[in-house]
Amino acid sequence: MAVLQILTVPHPVLSKKCRAVGPGEFDASLARLVSDLAETMYAAPGVGLAAPQCGDLRRVIVVDPGNCTGEQDEDGRPTNPRFLALVNPQVIEASADKMVYEEGCLSVPDFEENIARPRRVHIRFLDERGVPWQRWFEDYDAIVVQHEMDHLEGVVILDRVSRLKKGRYLAKRTKVRVRHDGSLEY
Repeated sequence: MAVLQILTVPHPVLSKKCRAVGPGEFDASLARLVSDLAETMYAAPGVGLAAPQCGDLRRVIVVDPGNCTGEQDEDGRPTNPRFLALVNPQVIEASADKMVYEEGCLSVPDFEENIARPRRVHIRFLDERGVPWQRWFEDYDAIVVQHEMDHLEGVVILDRVSRLKKGRYLAKRTKVRVRHDGSLEY
């Protein structure tokens, strides 16, 4: 297992839509990617991570919402990790009732925003071996899975806020200056 680099905005990979993992790709390479994503998520520390956040444009996410409250070792890593890998996840059904939660993102450091999402989602996915699953995710677990699935579509939480708020964050993050003539200086 290896800790991968997590890309941050405005990296162009984060705005790209990911491709499905094909039937012939459920091999040692995919298992290594899942393992590396989990290691990276725990090291960050985070509760979810999508492959594009580490530069891989395949539809793969790992989640462990319970990581927030579990026991940790002296390095802050979970002592009993129970992550779940979702390959090619698809929403089958989503509840009409919404839940608002203040979300953060490893690819958007130092930024949090209240986002409204369905409280319950029914997801169809494959595990890292290619075995099909269906599962309902509720409340916080549903928020985490939906957030990570956004990354597979090239969407980060900045895409869910006003242009003004997004522009301010990016200007601060990239140290962009507006010259007197209106052009941008990087």
